[in-house]
Parts: sequence; structure tokens; C-alpha cells
Amino acid sequence: MDRIDIPEDYEDRVEAARRAAARLPAGPVREGVDRALEAAPGRDRYEQAADLAERARALTEELATRGFDGTDPGRFAWVRLDYLGRLVAIALSPTVDRLSNRAAADAVEAAWDGAEQSRSEHVLNLERAHPDLLAGRQPDRRGDELRDRIAARAADRFEHTTDDDLCAAETDIEGRLRGFKFLVPNATIDTECEELSARATATVQAAQAKAHEALAAVLAR
Repeated sequence: MDRIDIPEDYEDRVEAARRAAARLPAGPVREGVDRALEAAPGRDRYEQAADLAERARALTEELATRGFDGTDPGRFAWVRLDYLGRLVAIALSPTVDRLSNRAAADAVEAAWDGAEQSRSEHVLNLERAHPDLLAGRQPDRRGDELRDRIAARAADRFEHTTDDDLCAAETDIEGRLRGFKFLVPNATIDTECEELSARATATVQAAQAKAHEALAAVLAR
């Protein structure tokens, strides 16, 4: 953040402006000037706001570099999400061929839940560690309106199925995984785990892309 250089005589200038305003004729012009001078921030207030903004920027930049991992109890599946909840990768263990289609899909969903929990806990820990950043946040009516729009579409689902029906994924409008299936019989046996991992990853990412497109349309209204 580029700080604004406050003149050394800032306070003197504000006081001089107040004296000049007092000599203006009563009326709308003087009232407008008085309101503007009343809203003029003090030096300490500006410095505090600038410090908070720099800290928030640094935390946001650090958060943007993080990945959040989750796995299922049997460690058959591993999921990594970025800080926005976008899928980075799904990796399946070579032992996934011991599982049925349904059990393997359940492992993917459980790993996803673990990654989401890790992401949520990290954000919560940041909020607990920096309460002054939240305390300094201004009311955001536009943000509240957007959250209400998203909440109104919470039941919407966005699906993608591979051309050969190997697997299918379903997400909500925020890109969270709401369902995953392996459709081809013996998919976990007849497909190498590396290929199965790559296909599963691409399928969820395609469903997320549809969700993100819909979300962008909601936010742009």
C-alpha cells in the first residue's frame, strides 16, 4: 500500500480552514464545508488505518499461496484446495483398487471435507489472531447484498460427467463438492490410479468452472 504523505502542518491547515469556514455566510455552502471539515481524519486515525490495511494485504498475500489438504480415514484419497476452495488436485492411492466404485467415491468426498475443514480452520485462526482487523472493518452493504444473492442460489447444482461416463461430479454455486461418483463398472480396478486421479480432478474442476461462471453472473447483476 502506498501511504499518503501527511504535511507536517496538517493540523494547522485544518484549523485555519475551520476559521475561514466560520466567516462564510450561513447557508448550504457553509454547512457543506463544515461537514467536510468535521469528517477530516486525524493523523493518528489515518496512520492506524494505513497500518491495518498493510497488515491485511500481507495476510491476504500469504493466504493466497497456501494449499489445504484433506484425506479420508483409510488414506485412499487426497485432496488439495486453494485458499478460495478451488480444486488443485485429487490423488488416489494405488490401493484404491481394493474399493468399490461407491467406496472410492466416498473416500474422495471425505478427503474433500477434510480439506475444506483445514481451510476453514486456517481462516478462523487468522481471525482469532488478528481481531483488530475485523474490529476496524466498515459496514459493507454491497457485500451483504451479494451474500444474500449467493444464499438464494444455495440449492443450485452444477454437474459434469466425463464423455465416457467414467465419473461425475456435482458442486454448489460456490464450488463446494456436493457429490462424486465413479460410473463405469470396476472403474477402480480397470483404470490406473494415476489416470483415475487425473480424470477425477478434471471432472470436479469442470463442474467448478460451471459454478464459477454462474457465480460471476450473480455477482455482476
